[in-house]
Amino acid sequence: MMNRFIVISASLFLFLSILLLPLLNPNYWLKWRAALVPSTKLAADLIVRNGFTFTSDPSLPFADSMAIRDGRILRVGNYSSLQDLAGYGTKELNLEGKVVVPGLIDSHVHLIFGGLQVLKK
Repeated sequence: MMNRFIVISASLFLFLSILLLPLLNPNYWLKWRAALVPSTKLAADLIVRNGFTFTSDPSLPFADSMAIRDGRILRVGNYSSLQDLAGYGTKELNLEGKVVVPGLIDSHVHLIFGGLQVLKK
């Protein structure tokens, strides 16, 4: 009878341990907290910092940080100017001095084929 009790209690303990294992992850609690606390500000998903980001803007050709949300750039500037965009669940990526350049889309025309297309219209 005692062995049966030990086996049942050990099995129950193992089952509950596996079931409650996700609760040990700190990100689990951060997601719940972020869901329960209404956010009145726009928070970034990712802040990229400590790099050289080429902006193509003559007034600020390079920045050291940028904030991103849903795949779109929210703000580019120095790290301290982006702190108001950090919220629960915002991840930070340290570039360690690496360079970030915008993706380029090359649009060009082959002269003969482009001219023929214009003539057809």
